[in-house]
Amino acid sequence: MPENTVDTGTKRAVSPPSADSRSAGSGPEQKRTKSQHNRLAKKRRVRKTDADGTVLEAIELLLRDTWLGSQDGADCLEAPAAFGWSAGDQQAEAAFCREPPVPAKLAGADESECELDVYVHEVTERGVGIATREAPEQLRELVMQGLRPWVFTVPFTLKGERARIRSVRHEWGYTQADLIGVTDKSLLRIEAPCKYFGQCSGCQLQHVEYKDQLEFKRQVVERAFAHANPRFGKLPVLPVSQSPLPYGYRTKLTPHFDIRKNVQPKDVAIGFNIVGQRRVLDIEDCIIGTETVRRGFGQARKAAQDKMSSYKRGATLLVRETNIPKDTLAGTVVDVPVAELVKDYTLDPKSWVTDVVDDLKFRYPASSFFQNNASILPAFTGYVREELQKWSRELNTGSDGAGALRTLIDAYCGSGLFAIACHRFFEKVVGIEISNESISCAGDNAKMNGADNIEFILGDAARIFEKVSSDPSGTAVIIDPPRKGSNPDFLDQLVAYGPRVIVYIACGVPAQARDLNHMYNRGAIAIDGQVASGDAKPSAVYRIAAIQPFDLFPQTYHVENIVTLVRED
Repeated sequence: MPENTVDTGTKRAVSPPSADSRSAGSGPEQKRTKSQHNRLAKKRRVRKTDADGTVLEAIELLLRDTWLGSQDGADCLEAPAAFGWSAGDQQAEAAFCREPPVPAKLAGADESECELDVYVHEVTERGVGIATREAPEQLRELVMQGLRPWVFTVPFTLKGERARIRSVRHEWGYTQADLIGVTDKSLLRIEAPCKYFGQCSGCQLQHVEYKDQLEFKRQVVERAFAHANPRFGKLPVLPVSQSPLPYGYRTKLTPHFDIRKNVQPKDVAIGFNIVGQRRVLDIEDCIIGTETVRRGFGQARKAAQDKMSSYKRGATLLVRETNIPKDTLAGTVVDVPVAELVKDYTLDPKSWVTDVVDDLKFRYPASSFFQNNASILPAFTGYVREELQKWSRELNTGSDGAGALRTLIDAYCGSGLFAIACHRFFEKVVGIEISNESISCAGDNAKMNGADNIEFILGDAARIFEKVSSDPSGTAVIIDPPRKGSNPDFLDQLVAYGPRVIVYIACGVPAQARDLNHMYNRGAIAIDGQVASGDAKPSAVYRIAAIQPFDLFPQTYHVENIVTLVRED
């Protein structure tokens, strides 16, 4: 067996020892001190967790794409199901993933042993670099031999860069690392405008021009769909709809602090977590917040500092933008037109705030959920409305000109954003929400905006169709589930009901792609006119008419995605 190879029964890549590893080697001629032995004795057992999912998916995509790049004319369906071990061989997978071939700081190694040079081959959907000690051509050779390299995740790096890192913590099949410096920079790299970038965990992409951030996010959507189902890789993903404000857009910030022993109240850090740590970085200003929120941010810090000695534990602060009447004598925010409102902020989680979208007003408790980029909401809600109008016209076979879609169902409706934004083009709108508080807000918002054709129902979205009597051929359904996505029971009920048009809005694109793949596997989605083979035939079959991403959170890895599905008759 070659030197530096760990015999685990898996196909592990063998990397030549670097000068650093040779100088800090652990051979028998180099005796460790007692303290070093004690540190190594604390080595934790690596286990696979849900948190590893994003990284492992990115690794598999990298290995698959590397393999495809070496095969002339190969189809993605021909790529191996697994790299480094036989597909489904959990024992071989565990043997590989639990035996990292490199030292790490939290595994007891000295920092000098943990410094390595790596090549960044890809960036995950969360903006973290996927790197190996192998250069691209070496990686290609290894993959073609059926070998699997050890991978490092490195924040604030870009594809094609070479970087100096410090390995910190071993995970399932990879090692988390800190970035020491970039030795070979990408042409896409720019100087980040924020002095906290590289330490603060809030932003991941400030070192990239905004146009390149948009293309990165389009590729994130593309890769997520291809990973969920290789056949989805054929679907075109439209360019990302950009935010009117790449900075100064956030209408809500939640800085926090911890109370630590031996730290004086005046020295307590107030801000956001340091990347890869549970410690708070002291932040005096956040440039992605709106001007109003940035003013409130300073006031929130001062208020917390003034009474810091009264805190026994840490706390999370709230700064949220709101709209108030320009003239307080003109009436309440409910009565005053949008044009007569001005921006303000609140620091009180129990207060109520008002957001404005076009000529509509939405009120809700400051601590509850609402989209945090007001500048893009007119385009965001407008796209959904235009998609529904377009398909209502195109599917109409009657002569009355009223459109094919008469009823709109808004599942996961929250405070009523989409139901109210689209209500004018439907005879009836039904909103469903599991939160009593949200339903109450939605009802009040509908009344405030004169939307008297909306009925809001308190209940689980998974059982919504038990309460719906409208003809599915004249019905559109909006679904906007939480980041974890929908669930199979709801999706099966949705297909069984068979609305004419479905608009799926997602803040978690991998979960959205997984949900659509569930529908495909049930035979409910056709790709190139073909459906998955199966015994049971669904009551409705859909085609994916459009995939449109939106950038609600510039400078971060987050991307929203809207998929339109149209029933094939």
